[in-house]
This record gives sequence, C-alpha cells and structure tokens, in this order.
Amino acid sequence: MPLVLDLLRHGDALPAGEGGDDARRLSPRGERDLERLALHLAGLRWRPDRAFTSPLPRARDSAGIVLRRAAPDLVAAELDALSPDGVPAGVLEALADEGATEGHVLLVGHQPMLGELARRLTGDEAPGLAPGDLVRVEFAGEVAAGAGALGWRLRPRDCA
Repeated sequence: MPLVLDLLRHGDALPAGEGGDDARRLSPRGERDLERLALHLAGLRWRPDRAFTSPLPRARDSAGIVLRRAAPDLVAAELDALSPDGVPAGVLEALADEGATEGHVLLVGHQPMLGELARRLTGDEAPGLAPGDLVRVEFAGEVAAGAGALGWRLRPRDCA
C-alpha cells in the first residue's frame, strides 16, 4: 500500500513566556483556525491510519484539536524527530522505526522542518506552511527522496 503523508504545521501560537519557545501554547486564533480546518476535514471523511506529533505543547494541542473533530478514535503519538530542531532524514528514519511507511499518516510539527521535509520528499520547491496549514505528499511506490508528489493543500482561512 502506498504512503500518504499529511504534514500539518501547528496553529498560531502565543509569544514565548517564562518557559521559552518550547512551552508556547496555541493562541485563541490558532485554536479557532484548527477547529475550522478539522470540521472541513471531517466533512471530507478524512481519516489517517496513524498520527505523530512533535512533543511541544503547541503541536500536541494542534493534533488533539484536529483529531478530536475529524478522527476522534485516533490519538497522536509523540515523535521527537518532529521537534523544531529535527531534520527530514530523522523524521523518515523515525517513521520507518515506527513501521509507518504505508497507509495514511498525519505528521504535526513546525516550520521550517516540515517545509524542508516536503521539499526533500518531492524534489520540488514546497510551499511555505503558515500556522495551521496542511500539505499532502503522496507516494505511488517507494518512500524516498524525490519520489513523492505534492497533493492538496488546505489552509484554515480557506475552509468554510
């Protein structure tokens, strides 16, 4: 079975406070945007087989909002490779270690790493990901650098 990767950048976040960048939470706008995206995905009958998130609160919360509305029986597992300082090769290695190399997989993380991952997988200049944006990368066969194709892109502001 081929792999479909949905790459979701966390929603708009509050400025860093006492806990620094790692402790940032979603802003009210970020929560609303993700709710809108999630309702749109639910209307599309979107349902990943597996989901992984960066361990940072803004990414975990983003995954929770989207999955609660669109795939309520799915819980995202934390994947350290999706941290802001992660690298595309590390994400691919971690997915292989998790046995997540086929089916439909959601990854929730940060820029610029998610954009770099999309670029590596497609060989194309991947679109920048604004907070709450979701980009799909599809594989017809082997998961390798340059073997993927950009599928659809969803932005919260475009979701009814």
